[in-house]
Amino acid sequence: MRWGKSVRGFLSSCSLTLAAAAFVGAATFVGSALAQTEPIEAQENSLQRAIGDFVAYLKSETYDAASEAARLAREHEDEIEAAKKSFHSRLAELGAALSGQKDRADTLARDAMARLEAWSRSAGVSWDEAERLAQAMLDRLSAWLRSQAPSHESEETAV
Repeated sequence: MRWGKSVRGFLSSCSLTLAAAAFVGAATFVGSALAQTEPIEAQENSLQRAIGDFVAYLKSETYDAASEAARLAREHEDEIEAAKKSFHSRLAELGAALSGQKDRADTLARDAMARLEAWSRSAGVSWDEAERLAQAMLDRLSAWLRSQAPSHESEETAV
């Protein structure tokens, strides 16, 4: 008997909970349905108004930032001019130094190429010919080494 009463109590509390959930769900559904019944033109105007407000905000922030930058530039105009002059003078010095080094590098490169061309002409042997001669020398060395190895007949001792 007790079991039956507790089951009935449980079922009645579940049905009350389900009824409350159904009521909340229906209210949510009705609210969203009412929101969707708003005319499309009103939704468009709302979106356009939001975009317009955001653009206006960005414009005002940009104007404020530009005004602040201009104010700082006016306040520090002398320091900015001094920094520009210093930068341009150091840049000119660097350019002169690099120009001299470039001229020296060009001269060295031309000399190296001339020496390489003269050496290759004086060598008189092409790479193919040098490779063929080296292979012939290796073949002769291999043949000589084979001729110097003791044969099996000489290793045997006579009895």
